[in-house]
Amino acid sequence: MLRKLPFCVFAALALAGAVKAEDFSSLYAAPLPRPAAGLPADKHAVTYQVRGAVTVHPDRTVLNTEDGRVFVLELSPEDAAAFDGRFVEIWGKAEASDETQSLRVYSITGYVPQEGAPELPPRKEKFRPAVLDGEADGALLVSNLRWVDPSATAHDFSWTAAAIRPELIKEIYFVTKVQKPGIAGHSLLFYEFEDGGFTAADGRRSRGFFLSVEAYAREGQQYSLLAGFRKTYNIVWLLTNFEDYALDSAFSGDWMNYYPLLAGREAKIKMVRDTVEQAVKNREGEWYHSTRNNCTNNLVTMINHALPRGRRVRMWAIPHLLYNFYATTPPMVPGYLGRKGVLGPKAFTLDAGNFRDYIPLPPAAPL
Repeated sequence: MLRKLPFCVFAALALAGAVKAEDFSSLYAAPLPRPAAGLPADKHAVTYQVRGAVTVHPDRTVLNTEDGRVFVLELSPEDAAAFDGRFVEIWGKAEASDETQSLRVYSITGYVPQEGAPELPPRKEKFRPAVLDGEADGALLVSNLRWVDPSATAHDFSWTAAAIRPELIKEIYFVTKVQKPGIAGHSLLFYEFEDGGFTAADGRRSRGFFLSVEAYAREGQQYSLLAGFRKTYNIVWLLTNFEDYALDSAFSGDWMNYYPLLAGREAKIKMVRDTVEQAVKNREGEWYHSTRNNCTNNLVTMINHALPRGRRVRMWAIPHLLYNFYATTPPMVPGYLGRKGVLGPKAFTLDAGNFRDYIPLPPAAPL
C-alpha cells in the first residue's frame, strides 16, 4: 500500500476544510483524458511531483491541478477511495516526456498549503518555457523564444515571438555540442527552414530554431551530472533561434556536429508540429533525470515521432531496469542511429573557425 496520510494531518484538513471536487468544477468541464492504450506497466521513465484534487470516477481516478491540468492516476482502489475529494501531493511516474497524461502513483499524501513557507529562488533568466499563442494561416505563433542577432559578439540574447511554418521545413538535424578535449556533453535538434519559414514578430529572419532540453535550474544552482540523478532540477524544453546556440558555442570554443534526419517530408512537417506541442507543454513538477529524462533521450523521443512504428528507437534495453544507453548519451547517438538508418553521415561541423560561413554578418548600412 502507498504511503498514507497520518491522522494528525487528516485532523488539520478537517479543521481547515478539505478541498472538494466542487472547488475545481471549472476544470471538470472538458472531457477527461483516458490512459494511453497499450502502455506497458513497467516502462515509466519520467518522475512527476504534482498537487491537486483527486476525484474517483466509475472507470478511472483523476487528479485536477490548480493550473488546469488533468492526470489519470494509476492508483489502487483502496488508495483512490481514501483520497477521493481531497487535495493531495503525488509523486508518480509517466511513461515518457511525450506521454504524461497518465501517472503511475508511488506516493500520495494529503497536502495543506503552509502560510509563510519560504519561496524558492527564481529560475535562471536564460531559461523560459515556450508559449504557443495560436495559429494563423498555417503558421504556429510561438513566444518566449530565445533570440540572438547575427551581429552579436557575445551571448546577448533577448526573448521574442516568432512564426513557424511547418510546411517550409527544409531539414532536421541531430546535433552534438562538443567541448574540449573532444567530448560531446549536450545534444540538440536543429530545424532548418526555407526562407520565411521561421520569422520573428518584428520581421527578423533566421535559418531555423533549436530544441534544447535542459535542467531547469534556479539562481545559485549549477548543473551536475550526479545531481541530475537526485531530483535536483525540473526540466525545460527551450526553443532558440539558430544564431543563439551556434554563436554561443563558437564564442566558447565549442563545436557542433550536424547529422541529418533520414525521414520524408510529411514526417518532418509532423515532427515540427509535434516538437512545438511538446515544447509548450506545462511541465511544472516534472523532474530532469541524467539518463531517463535528459537533453538527449527526449530528442530521440521526438525523432520517433517522424518514424514509422517498425523503425522507432527502443528507449528501454530492459524495461524498468536498464535504459537504452545508446539513446541517452550524446556521443553514442549519432553512430547508433546511423547504423539503424535514422541519421545520415555528419553533414557539417560549425566551430569558431567557420561560423561566419553559416551566420554571415548583415550588410553594412549605407553611409
